[in-house]
Amino acid sequence: MSDYYTADEIRRRLSISTLVFQGYRPFGEEALQELVREDIRRIEIVESPDQYDLSDIRAMRLVDATCRKSGVEVVAYHAYMTTFEGMDTEAQRQERVDVCRRQIDTLLELGGTFWCCHALETDEIVERSYRELAQHVEGTDAVIAVENFNRPKLQVEDRVRFLDRLDHPKVGMILDVAHEFDAEGVNPMAVAGRAGATINHCGHHLRHIHLQGYKDGNGHHPPLIEGDEIQWREIFATLAAIDYPGEFTFEPVGLLANLETLNYIGRAPERLAALQKN
Repeated sequence: MSDYYTADEIRRRLSISTLVFQGYRPFGEEALQELVREDIRRIEIVESPDQYDLSDIRAMRLVDATCRKSGVEVVAYHAYMTTFEGMDTEAQRQERVDVCRRQIDTLLELGGTFWCCHALETDEIVERSYRELAQHVEGTDAVIAVENFNRPKLQVEDRVRFLDRLDHPKVGMILDVAHEFDAEGVNPMAVAGRAGATINHCGHHLRHIHLQGYKDGNGHHPPLIEGDEIQWREIFATLAAIDYPGEFTFEPVGLLANLETLNYIGRAPERLAALQKN
């Protein structure tokens, strides 16, 4: 355990969401080579049915071949569209569970660990579904990670209660630093003294993290962009203090208006490590 991270330590655990390419460039070798040019070699694949389907092994073989050719490693899959809301029958629910199982299985074949999801409700049906998925990943390297979300009843405190009820070592939390809000609509990850407290409140459930710049009430910016309100030094100091075991996954949107997004991520380890001296 250390007081902070070096740039090399951050880079070894740095990954980027393929959300960075949405609306900019389709997933493929050309896109991955852009990452490699910025020394970014690890990715979280975002669910994108128009480009690939993780529950389809044929599609995953193509993704696997593309990543191997580019020298890029898959660490996670973000199944943000695959939820259990609106399941009217047990047959529908079971069909959705089967889709999730196939996604997890192919993620493991790609060498990834974290199956990331948005549980937009936490009722009995959802809880039962996640218990079944937890049983499915027992004995594997997979971790099911449930993200806090920018809606009431889906914040860190709510996720902690949900995960306490599940009480399964293979199901934990993703903390998204731009999705957390208090009753006044303030993001505590942008407030000195509260960012670290929010991380500590996640406790042992914290397994994965989505990092992004946040300003003027909006997230998915590159880190340390001008006007960024995120308390980066406090976040990384707290993660180091708790010996956080997971990824540092950056999740910016690759807007055409900001063609330097990848450069911001590529330079992030050195810039974040330098904050220790401030």
